[in-house]
Amino acid sequence: MDSNRILIVDDEPDFRTLLVEALTGLGYTAEGAATAEAAIQMAKARHFAIIFTDLNMPGGLSGLDLINTIHEIDPKTFCILMTGYATTEIAIKALKGGAYDFIQKPFKLAELDASLVRVLDHYKSRRENEAYQAELERRVAERTQEIRKLNQEIRHLFEGFVDAAVNAIEARDPSTRGHSGRVATLTVGLAEAVNRTPNGPYGQVRFSDDQLLELRYASLLHDFGKVGVREQVLVKARKLGEERLERILQRMYQRDLEAVHRRVLEAWGKGEPFDPQFAKVLMAAHRVERERIMELVLRCNEPKVLPQEVVEATDELEELSFQHWANGDERILEPVDIAALRIPKGSLSEAEREEINSHVQKTFNFLSKIPWTGPLAGVADIAYAHHERLNGMGYPRRLKSADIPIQSKLMAVCDVHDALVAADRPYKAAVSIPRSLEILEDETKAGLLDRAALAIFLEARIYELTKGMLNVEAVRS
Repeated sequence: MDSNRILIVDDEPDFRTLLVEALTGLGYTAEGAATAEAAIQMAKARHFAIIFTDLNMPGGLSGLDLINTIHEIDPKTFCILMTGYATTEIAIKALKGGAYDFIQKPFKLAELDASLVRVLDHYKSRRENEAYQAELERRVAERTQEIRKLNQEIRHLFEGFVDAAVNAIEARDPSTRGHSGRVATLTVGLAEAVNRTPNGPYGQVRFSDDQLLELRYASLLHDFGKVGVREQVLVKARKLGEERLERILQRMYQRDLEAVHRRVLEAWGKGEPFDPQFAKVLMAAHRVERERIMELVLRCNEPKVLPQEVVEATDELEELSFQHWANGDERILEPVDIAALRIPKGSLSEAEREEINSHVQKTFNFLSKIPWTGPLAGVADIAYAHHERLNGMGYPRRLKSADIPIQSKLMAVCDVHDALVAADRPYKAAVSIPRSLEILEDETKAGLLDRAALAIFLEARIYELTKGMLNVEAVRS
């Protein structure tokens, strides 16, 4: 762009030629136009830094008309009005019409040059400012692109971290594989259904895209604290493990051998002849008793609710003993074994149950160390409350409904549903989706889960989002 290109618009050819030649002599690039219409065509063809135009030009557009048109064609052009009839009214009209300045005819070349220098300085200053602004915008756009790319890389990196964390959880407890992902799918789906709900308790609740992402991360990582729970507790399917059962069975067999050995010695002490069948008969009799006792042990070992008569029958287990090779008589079932078999429901002792429940606190402790910022700041708190219940009977803080985040209430419904319908685990059998929905209804009636959240869960059929990820039995209706 030539910042010195100047156009003189005047219908007097001598005056126009004189100005063009004078400005050219001063080092400017000057051109002339006899009419406003000709000037407009020239302005459309190329940029002029300054246009000097006469006010009155016969037979066509006036200088004011030209200035208005030039501002539409090329707003960067500065226009100066020349007139021999300067009045205050004309000056105000010219300036309002977009003229930068006006000069009264006749004028000296020095006056024109001074005006030109002044306006060109302003012109150059404005162009430099535009160039600076354009460069600034370019740098901002470039930096914005760099930041966007960096954010994408960070997002990709964080997605990888979350995925690795979920894999770490499931590696500790393979039987729950897929649980975190399904809970995230269900919970985000339920939150999106809340967004579509026009009325009711959740009618005014709307989750932004950032909040949905926050909820997704909280759902994916809600069980991360399980990595801090002992594996033998985390995957405990029955009250006593195979190793302890094997030891009890071995001790029972040794007890029978000891009893047979005593009877054989008594017979020999009485002078009775050796009879191979005698020992076999004795062992067969003891085997029947041993199998009855082991049947009781195995029945008590299942993670089911024990009838009272079964609990009472365990009293006889306390009296069973065998001959230890170094310490005399010892119990076949140690006190810890008896206590485990008397667990009224499930496979975990109270201490083990507390250890399992501690995974929520461990999750919060872990997530709190991550510098979540902006829209993700609530991830730790949402995950922290997913086992809280509306009536204060949840854990670990026993929060009441008003203190539980809405997102956690949504997650609680989805977490319970998936735990119920997920493929059989060592310590429980999967239930069907219809049965799970019945249990969820019961829990809302008991004041545990949020009734409004469950209503949306059912109405929007959120449970179908993970239907294809479950085993065949769970999806039967």
